[in-house]
Formats: sequence, C-alpha cells, structure tokens
Amino acid sequence: MMGSTNGLASAQGKQPLFSFGVISDVQYADIPDGRSFLGVPRYYRHSIVVLERAVKRWNDQKRHKFVINFGDIVDGFCPKDQSLDAVRRVIDKFEDFNGPVYHMIGNHCLYNLPRTKLLPLLNIPSVDGRAYYDFSPTPEFRFVVLDGYDISAIGWPQEHPNTIEALKFLEERNPNTDKNSPAGLVGLERRFLMFNGAVGKEQLEWLDDVLKEATKLKHKVVICCHLPLDPGSSAKEALLWNYDEVMSVVHRYNCVKVCLAGHDHKGGHSVDSHGIHHRVLEAALECPPGTDAYGYIDVYDDKLELTGTDRMKSTDMLYNPQADLQDNWHQEVC
Repeated sequence: MMGSTNGLASAQGKQPLFSFGVISDVQYADIPDGRSFLGVPRYYRHSIVVLERAVKRWNDQKRHKFVINFGDIVDGFCPKDQSLDAVRRVIDKFEDFNGPVYHMIGNHCLYNLPRTKLLPLLNIPSVDGRAYYDFSPTPEFRFVVLDGYDISAIGWPQEHPNTIEALKFLEERNPNTDKNSPAGLVGLERRFLMFNGAVGKEQLEWLDDVLKEATKLKHKVVICCHLPLDPGSSAKEALLWNYDEVMSVVHRYNCVKVCLAGHDHKGGHSVDSHGIHHRVLEAALECPPGTDAYGYIDVYDDKLELTGTDRMKSTDMLYNPQADLQDNWHQEVC
C-alpha cells in the first residue's frame, strides 16, 4: 500500500517543498500476457490499469506538482497497425492527471513509432528530432531530462547520421550477429546492445551548459533518463552506452543530487563515488493483476523521499550521504 509521508513530515516539523508522481515502463499492448527473454511474466493489458490507479491516486492526493513518466509507454510486441492507437490510449490516461506530465522516450516507444510522430504526441520539446530538455518547477530546483537514444540504431531514419554512428559503434563493440545479444561480452561491455543507446556530443555539451548555469543559480538538479547511469543501480545490460561520459560531465559540478531512470524492470538503488543517488524505478509492466508499481517523490532541501506502492520500493535519498555509500542493490535486467 502506498502510505503518506505527511505524518512523518509533520512529526519532523517539516513539509516537502513540493512532490511529484513517478511511473516507468508501462509497456502496454492489447495482447495476451507473455514473458521476457529471461522468462519473467509480463502483463501487457494490466499495465494500463496500473497507470489508471496511479493517476487516480495522484489526483486524490491533491499535492503533486507534476508527474514524470520514465519511458516505454507501449511494448515492442504491440502489433504495428495498433501502435498509434496504443500510444494515444496511454497518453490519454496520463492526461487525466490534474497537472503537467513530463515524458521521455524509451526503446519500446521507438520500436512502435518514429521520433517524428512520437515526440509531438508526448509533448516533448524538440529541435531536429532530439528529445532532451530541462525545466524548473521551483526557483531552487531544475530537472534535466536526457535523451538516451540520441545515438541509436532505433527511432531515427536508417540513413540518419545518428543511426549510422550507432551501428558503427555496435559493430566495433558487439561481435554477435544479433546485436541485442550480450553473448561473449564481459562485464560492463554487456551494455553494448541495440536496445540501448548513447547521449551524443551536442547533448553532452548542452548538459555541461545546463549544469554550469544551475551551479551559478544555486539550483539543485535531478537528472532523469530512461537508461540507468550507474552500474551499481542496474544490470550491466541496461546501462547507457556512454554512461561514463555523462557522469564525467555531472561530476564536474556539485549541483546534481539524484539520477532517476527506468529500463531495468526490477529496479535498483546506488550511491556513486560523489554521493549522487541513482534510483532505477520498477516497471508497471511486471505487476501481476491486483498489484502496482508507481509512487511519488517528496522533495526537501536535504533529500528526495520516494514513497512507492507494492512492487516499487520506498527509498530515502539524502544528498551526499557518506553513510549510504554501500547501499547498492539491483536485480538482473528483464
């Protein structure tokens, strides 16, 4: 059950600055239940029911400033002639929330629709088909939404430079005929799979500029990306191809407090060497009927506090906590 932290906050004499709803990997499709490659059950029709319950709960709580969806709103197995209707159906459910909803793209979104169709439907501000942006819900905070499929073999036209760069990248790092197979890849090399992607050079420069400005303005920053950015929080097979380059930019500054992600359906949590929390959210898709995976995050001056329901674990994320550096857990990717 999702509890409220209001009582706890009141007991501490402290109310959150604001709060927001979170959900990831709905992966809806109007098809019978199935299983992942690893045999984990997937509930394609039930996932939209999880979303409906999430939106109702967020609305009933009347305290959330916005909602963030961490990508993969429809599943790759969705019949292609139903893709547009399926995407619209899920977006309509999100739009029942009484406030702004911020989306990001995941690999399953891109299996269904090209960027040119997807980004306008998701109201993602875009230049040249790119899907990264930032927003400030309050004067003290900035949220940065990364496009983890900026350099990707999916979503762009086949002749697009980003597709060509991604295919060359994979060819050099993954010798398998099936580029979604990690067979023979060792350790962190197992992330070099076609269902992942990378942040491109222009986006890295943009991120550096945003964090530079946030530092000057004394903003606390939360980074959101469909793909996880820290090996401690995720299976190796789920990581952003160049998570190390992204975190190298992030670690130049002290403004980033938490990185949130989806993609690795079992979820995870780690604190990196610079004290930044990495929280990967559990998937709505893998909730058996009657169970849920969504939550909300209360934002304070000194921490983010995730209150989850059922399969989404509640997590306190104190900024730069030295005592929590060993608090790493994750499960295998599905």
